[in-house]
Amino acid sequence: MTARVTVHNRGPAWVASLGVGAAVATVRFQAPEGTTVVGLPEDCSTPEPPEEGSPVETYFCRTPIHLHDKASHSFEVQLRIDRVVRGACTTVETLNDDPELSIRKFDPNLRNNSAAIIVNG
Repeated sequence: MTARVTVHNRGPAWVASLGVGAAVATVRFQAPEGTTVVGLPEDCSTPEPPEEGSPVETYFCRTPIHLHDKASHSFEVQLRIDRVVRGACTTVETLNDDPELSIRKFDPNLRNNSAAIIVNG
């Protein structure tokens, strides 16, 4: 199964990190309960192996260094369903932690920077 995660720049301006070359946004993703990530695009990674007994692995996906007004960038994460968990879901969200390009500097509404991925709803 493929989970498609898309970051939209709804404008009214384009955003870029041309001087530093940092991603415009970083997206945090965790596989819904009962699933396993089996494929990530090149621009996604996990910073370190999960701790022993840790049930959830966190992945981080980075957008390009610029997104024009009304542009979007998608990540396709391949998931394997290991067991059926009714209503299994996870939240995908953009982070505001990059010191070179803080989302708060150009996004006045951080409340719309997350979405749910629901499996077996």
